[in-house]
Amino acid sequence: MEKSIRKLCYLSLFCAIAIVLSYIETLFPFYLGIPGAKIGLANVVTLTLLLCFGFKEALIVLLLRIMIVVMAFTNLYMFLYSLAGGILSLFIMFIFNKTKLFSHLIISIMGGVFHNIGQLLVAMCFFNSSVFIYYLPYLMLFGILSGIGIGMIGELIYLKIGQRITKMG
Repeated sequence: MEKSIRKLCYLSLFCAIAIVLSYIETLFPFYLGIPGAKIGLANVVTLTLLLCFGFKEALIVLLLRIMIVVMAFTNLYMFLYSLAGGILSLFIMFIFNKTKLFSHLIISIMGGVFHNIGQLLVAMCFFNSSVFIYYLPYLMLFGILSGIGIGMIGELIYLKIGQRITKMG
């Protein structure tokens, strides 16, 4: 019982942190000429949860974060972009993590790249146009760079608290 309460507290705390990170990111517009490109600070939480608890817990917190952030700070279109990018990113990171062949940094980079691919697919479907494919090289580069940053931060968090949490998960 105490173990499940502690796990719920950790998941709630991580969800709150992800919401705050998402909000902070909306306060500082970051524009490189690529529509929708963001660092994705809240993805640190998704990566950390995947490593510490697993896919199911990371997915639950991801979905809660997206729903709360959309209701509080953005709109329905951003919901679709966030949902597609977040779920595809988490799924790819889960697969790469499951193989045990890749470092956490590589897993994060793949998450960053596929997050952008998921959002690009939504834009292509929503606008019924393939013109957005021209953004792909820039989005991949941005996904790699943000994946490196997120991966480094996620690795630090995992090294500091991950093993303690993993024992309980």
